[in-house]
Amino acid sequence: IRNLRFPLEEIEYKRFIGYIEAAAGEVDITRADVLVSVGQGIGDKKNIPMIAELSELMGGVLACSRPIVDKKWLPKERQVGISGKTVKPKVYLAIGISGAFQHIAEIKGGTIIAINKDPKAPIFRVADYGIVADLFDIVPVLTAKLKQMKAG
Repeated sequence: IRNLRFPLEEIEYKRFIGYIEAAAGEVDITRADVLVSVGQGIGDKKNIPMIAELSELMGGVLACSRPIVDKKWLPKERQVGISGKTVKPKVYLAIGISGAFQHIAEIKGGTIIAINKDPKAPIFRVADYGIVADLFDIVPVLTAKLKQMKAG
């Protein structure tokens, strides 16, 4: 094998052409201060509006884990995780999310609050606050309290 030397000025191996920002879809979860994220603990697509209402009352954006996208219950642009997006909200509310490494690895900073009925769920290892309970018992109470606070 010969050692060939080329002057670097003659090799045009890369050149900046321009920057094109990817479309973020209807929402950009990477810019949200408050994310309310749902996992497969939600059980059924018909339960997502309950979480969306809580998210709206909190002034947040609805996000999800990969299983929710795989089931086509929410679009991919709402997915948090290695195969989704990296997020850095001030508050991250994880509802019915087990907390697989692929998901929690892309939550960078902020206060993490988890609701899961499994006390051994990995999400509790990274959560600042955790509620070990059925989300169907907790979310309606939180929603009612937020509505009451907003009403006066």
